[in-house]
Amino acid sequence: MDPCSTAVEAVDRFGDIAVTIEARFEERLMKLREVLSMQADTVVPLGRPAGETLHVFVDNVFLASAEIIVIDDQLALRITEFERLDP
Repeated sequence: MDPCSTAVEAVDRFGDIAVTIEARFEERLMKLREVLSMQADTVVPLGRPAGETLHVFVDNVFLASAEIIVIDDQLALRITEFERLDP
C-alpha cells in the first residue's frame, strides 16, 4: 500500500478532528512563595537566549520546531522543522 495514499485517506477521515496545539517556550521551577509575591511588573528571568527555537506539541506529542514571528502586531509561529516520524 502506498504510504502517501494512506496519509491522504487519514486526512480525509480524521482531518476535521480538533486537536490542541501548544508552543512551549520554557518551564521553570519556582517556589510558591515567589509565585505568590508576583505583581503586574514582575520579571521572571528565563534560561533561554532570545531567538531560540520553540517546540510545538499536538495533544502533548512533540510535532515540530518553530520560531516566533510577528504578523500585523500579533505573535505567530513559523514551523522550521518537523519531527521525523520513523515507522
